[in-house]
Amino acid sequence: MAWTPDSKFVLSGSDEGNVRLWRANASSREGVVSAKQRQAKEYNEALVARYSHMPELRRIKRHRHVPRSVKKAGEIKKEELKSIKRKEENRRKHSKFVKRQSERDKVILAREK
Repeated sequence: MAWTPDSKFVLSGSDEGNVRLWRANASSREGVVSAKQRQAKEYNEALVARYSHMPELRRIKRHRHVPRSVKKAGEIKKEELKSIKRKEENRRKHSKFVKRQSERDKVILAREK
């Protein structure tokens, strides 16, 4: 991986010999910008810099749009993990002998024999 000299792009290479070009700031657009657009962008950046201490602006600035299906899948997964953890905790509380499974073994899905 390497940065371009102007720090606008990141170059990455793969084992197959592919070179990919990534924008350092994903939302930025390249190309000719009119004076009006440039002035509006500079004004917006100045406003963000001036009011960056406000929690509302920080919340808006940090926000990233996530598609509904992805967000819902994440919520379902979180609920499933919470349920599994609760079940394990109850099993551990209400039985005399429980072999505790290490965190590392929980992650392993299958082992080769």
